[in-house]
Amino acid sequence: MREATLSAAHHPRLVPAPEDIQQGYELSLEHRRVRGAEVRLFTFPRGNQDESRTVLCLPGLGASGRSFAPMRPLASDWRFLLWTPPVATPMTHTPLQWNLASLTHPDAQLPERFALVGSSFGSLVSIAFALAHPERVKALVLVSPVASVHRVRRWALALSTLVRMPKPFAYLFAPTVARVLGGRHLPPEGRAEIVREARRLSPLELLRRLEDILAADYVNALEKLRVPTLILHGARDLLVPLSYARDVAARIPGSRLEVLREASHLPYMSHTSSFNAFVDDFLGQHVS
Repeated sequence: MREATLSAAHHPRLVPAPEDIQQGYELSLEHRRVRGAEVRLFTFPRGNQDESRTVLCLPGLGASGRSFAPMRPLASDWRFLLWTPPVATPMTHTPLQWNLASLTHPDAQLPERFALVGSSFGSLVSIAFALAHPERVKALVLVSPVASVHRVRRWALALSTLVRMPKPFAYLFAPTVARVLGGRHLPPEGRAEIVREARRLSPLELLRRLEDILAADYVNALEKLRVPTLILHGARDLLVPLSYARDVAARIPGSRLEVLREASHLPYMSHTSSFNAFVDDFLGQHVS
């Protein structure tokens, strides 16, 4: 499916319209009906199609799979599937429960085994999935990991929902929120992508995902993970402290922690070269 994109000369709006796809974030899009709800699955045009090299990416609280577009340089070697949960999760499940059930559902059309990359809320889903289905996970990459709300700065988490405020207020808050999440090195296109996608979601859906994070506590279960794990964390993350990433790494047997010194909560969007190099090296060691 083709989507409209902004021209290179157009500076991103502070609060983009949902259809304003930023340059560099153009991706192929497939809609899949899974468990009664629509999942958007983004892929890289002309990317690798070898199913044995599938890498499933799960985005953060208000983001979509499109936020992983800066990983494009790796697409010739890896088959990326950029998963985006429904805009409105069915009320029969919490967002976390729905994603866990959907990733194993035949309608998701996922291979039997794959690597997982999860960012923030996506890392929470990834941890829960790897604990429940370790036989399906070849390798696990946790970005700005969230395994327990006790290690997350709640003020920053609450701040991240402000991008969904009525538009006049969003013009005031959205750039600040994007700066908190992405840090000062986040390009304007990345900032616009964060705001654009989050504003697709209803306040209720954001609240439900936030409640999942506030209820989560997988810390004591981390030692049960038996999956090769890489943890990538920005030293300037204002949402998840670096000390927490170190604690997560210490609890997962054999895990590896890499710190991006100048990055914040979204290192794959702000420090793409370093981030991609770490991921490519790790996947090359553990995914055949």
